[in-house]
Amino acid sequence: MAKYVIDNTDAPINFGATGQERTVQNARNLLLCRMGEVPFDRGRGFDPKTIHRNMEVFRARLMEEIDRVLMWEPDATAKKAEAEMLEDGSVYIRVEIEVTGE
Repeated sequence: MAKYVIDNTDAPINFGATGQERTVQNARNLLLCRMGEVPFDRGRGFDPKTIHRNMEVFRARLMEEIDRVLMWEPDATAKKAEAEMLEDGSVYIRVEIEVTGE
């Protein structure tokens, strides 16, 4: 099993990704997706209501939310997650994942 780090910053999509690189990209895309954005699957994606809470409450519930978001990528498992409030008011999320498979 390989370990990777994903976050919620913008990055280009590699449409030619295969194997573990594709799994990591899929996990990252799920992290960037907001709940309600995907037609016919409104439960997929990160719940923005969790971000609009006190940062201590948000950090305490972060792993639970990350686990829920990553359930759509069965080959990726979150091992650790961190969040911090940036000066511009946005939230930076960093997740260590473990990828199984090729």
